[in-house]
Amino acid sequence: MKKIITASPLLKVTSFNSVSVIIKMITGLGVSKLTAYFLGPQGIALIGNFRNFLNIAHNFSAGGLERAVVKYTAETENIQKQQKTFISTLLGIGFGVCALVGILIFSFAKPINKLLFFEKDFVAVIQLLAFILPLHVLHVYVLAMMKAFEKFNDIIRIHIIGHLLNLMVFAFLVYYFNLQGALFTLIIIPSVLVFFSLYYFREKWSIFKLFSWKYIEKKMLNNFGHYALMALISSISFPLVFLGIRSLLITELSEEAAGFWEAVNRISSYYLMFVLSILNLFILPKLIKAKSNKDFKRIVFNFYKQIIPVYLLGLILVYFIRKPLILLVFTEEFLPAENLFLYQILGDFFRIITLVMVYQFHAKRMTLIFILTDLFLAIMLFASSFFMIKKIGLEGAVIAHFITYIAYFLVILSYFRKIFLFPLFRKSA
Repeated sequence: MKKIITASPLLKVTSFNSVSVIIKMITGLGVSKLTAYFLGPQGIALIGNFRNFLNIAHNFSAGGLERAVVKYTAETENIQKQQKTFISTLLGIGFGVCALVGILIFSFAKPINKLLFFEKDFVAVIQLLAFILPLHVLHVYVLAMMKAFEKFNDIIRIHIIGHLLNLMVFAFLVYYFNLQGALFTLIIIPSVLVFFSLYYFREKWSIFKLFSWKYIEKKMLNNFGHYALMALISSISFPLVFLGIRSLLITELSEEAAGFWEAVNRISSYYLMFVLSILNLFILPKLIKAKSNKDFKRIVFNFYKQIIPVYLLGLILVYFIRKPLILLVFTEEFLPAENLFLYQILGDFFRIITLVMVYQFHAKRMTLIFILTDLFLAIMLFASSFFMIKKIGLEGAVIAHFITYIAYFLVILSYFRKIFLFPLFRKSA
């Protein structure tokens, strides 16, 4: 039987995770500062392009199966025949797809380089990624299995090691190799971390011995397909959208303008980190356990009452200290980004009050509506950005962000109208 985590260990895990989030923020700020100092806005923009491409490569290669790996590792732990089927199908198909993606990346390295870096030549970085992609995928799968076996503290240790290594390796490589060194860091760190994840997973290495080609099953492939479709839609569409917006800013305005937009997004990601960790750690498990719409409504409203006021105060504070914040995270060269904060912050407010409802799609496996609303968000974000950047310029990118998340909020609220809106009309009547 699986061990039940008691309140005290759970509290320790949560506290340890908070430490990891703080370390991630501090090291992320260090990386941003180094990038700003050595590479400037242009470097930040091109690194953003490569990050988006890396996300697409990772998600295609791993098949978007992280949650499926967690589920089936846990469910088949004590049923060896089913575990053989799961492991064989995962490794056989997973690494087959990974090899195919690697071949495609290597074969089309030059056009990919043109798309990401324009006239600059970083083909060697892209070709190296094609070779070491299987290590990245193995790292994703091992971490997912560790979640299933409830090795949470070890997972957090690996994250902390990754954050610290990322800062040290980035500092060394960017100092000696400039932008190319920064790009190498992005592909080297996951490759190194797989050895740490395998070390902490050493007690369960025997699970890999279960692999056999004859145990690959079509039924398990179909099960994987459900998870893959749901994960890949958002994990691939949004990197493509951000890549498109950044490329539009570069071609319509300049690499510097794209760097200013990327800088605001970086700062946004830092303060969103805390709220998203709360959603993943506390809200999602509660939604999974919720038995009725009444429970769902109560969880959402409790989040609004307890978290949103603090989050709103934090957003107001960020707006008023935006100039010193830019100087802290970046350099004076990035001060034009100061004018982008208002609409970015407003959009981020609507983003969070919407996401707490959207997590219900994950909790209850509402695949179709999740895919449709995610596609709406991605298309709306790109279309509005395209129109607003052409019409207004750089500020148009953050105005589009604000407009998109208002529209997304209204769409999600409309879907859950029977839970949140109809009771209000009944009361007023």
